[in-house]
Amino acid sequence: MLEKDEIEYIETFMLKTGERLEMDSTNDDRTAIVDVKIIKQTERTYRVAGIINVATGFGDDIPESIDQDLLKLKLTPKKKVFLDDHDPNTIKWFDSGWILKEIRFKKDGKTPDSIHYRMGYRLFKYLNEQSRQKEEELEQKFTRWKTKVKMVNEPKTVDFTPQRKIGINNCQNILHELCALPLSELKSETLCDIPSAWSMSKIFRFLDFLLAFLQLCLEKTHFDWKEIGASYYKEIGGSKEFDPYKDEFIDQLETIAQCPAAILGMTSLGKITPVYFSGALSGHFSTYQHGPVHALTDLTLSEDSYETSASVFWLVENRAILTRMAAETNFLKETNSLILCVDGHLRSAHKQFIGQVLANSSIEQVIIWSDYDSAGLQIAREIYDTVSKHYESTMKWINHDQTVITNWTEYETDLYQFLKNNRMEQEQMLGGAADWKRWIQ
Repeated sequence: MLEKDEIEYIETFMLKTGERLEMDSTNDDRTAIVDVKIIKQTERTYRVAGIINVATGFGDDIPESIDQDLLKLKLTPKKKVFLDDHDPNTIKWFDSGWILKEIRFKKDGKTPDSIHYRMGYRLFKYLNEQSRQKEEELEQKFTRWKTKVKMVNEPKTVDFTPQRKIGINNCQNILHELCALPLSELKSETLCDIPSAWSMSKIFRFLDFLLAFLQLCLEKTHFDWKEIGASYYKEIGGSKEFDPYKDEFIDQLETIAQCPAAILGMTSLGKITPVYFSGALSGHFSTYQHGPVHALTDLTLSEDSYETSASVFWLVENRAILTRMAAETNFLKETNSLILCVDGHLRSAHKQFIGQVLANSSIEQVIIWSDYDSAGLQIAREIYDTVSKHYESTMKWINHDQTVITNWTEYETDLYQFLKNNRMEQEQMLGGAADWKRWIQ
């Protein structure tokens, strides 16, 4: 016979409104296969809506592993699948209680209307137990990581630049705030702007990287990329542990530290991030006027603070747009515009540029212009999120039909519809100065 938990499982996930279960009177305690009737009853009618065939008698017997082909079905309590009744796997899984069979009848209560296989209670218990064990392992891993954070050594040298000290302090603050979180809030936390697409495994790898980087940053004036993993894991192959995520992790680190990794002491990557723009811009050490395309670097942005006299701030995805608009005679000066090319997905340097300009200047409108594909939509979202942290006034998006949209939700919805059947680059609707001025107006 079915146990109470098995009955509750079927009632919760497989019955429709107004249905109940009724045990077949022909079943007895010795029966390995049980037929459970699904009854649809009202004041006037009583009919058998279906039958559930289920193997019983497994109790709390949950093995350590099960058939991988069964897991590939990705069954859930609500999912229905069609399986061949005569397939050896189907027979084996059914007899083992991993799946059950649901037969739904037509209104006559006899003629089969649909036949599906569903997740059995035994598989439901197995997956829940696996999930519980994984959660416990993550809890223990998070606890061990928090312990390591508390053991971080103080700097062995005080000969750090002011910017490096600020970067170190920013990293330390984030680590301590993360330590105060329970595991359940780790993935939803926005302290590190961790991408929502990252798995828990990748998040934990990044936490290790962040801790490893900070410890090395406090111990050495300069260090190599390979030293980060080697010093943290202290085992053969440790130096390669972070290699698959190098660019992502460095970018995430620079976002947290609010300065380039090079300023924090890492010299081996040898990369300087260029930030291309055109328009009037001034800082403590340099000044740029209307005219050609200029470039700053991530190192420059971390050492200086920039502002603009422009009132219109263009944020475009591609360099071709930047160069074309910059080449248009007097366009920037006449429209009082500053144009930044984000060069694809935003790096920390671009975020710093945007933040400085918006915080230090009197921008009246921000115009966002990206490609009309899935990547372009993601980039538009990244720009919007970055701008929104510093600016609450007029924002515009250039749509695929050269119209202007002033609401993010409306732009996102419209582009989703467009992308169902289309793809288009910015350059395909580049237009000219008359169009650009119309968008500003």
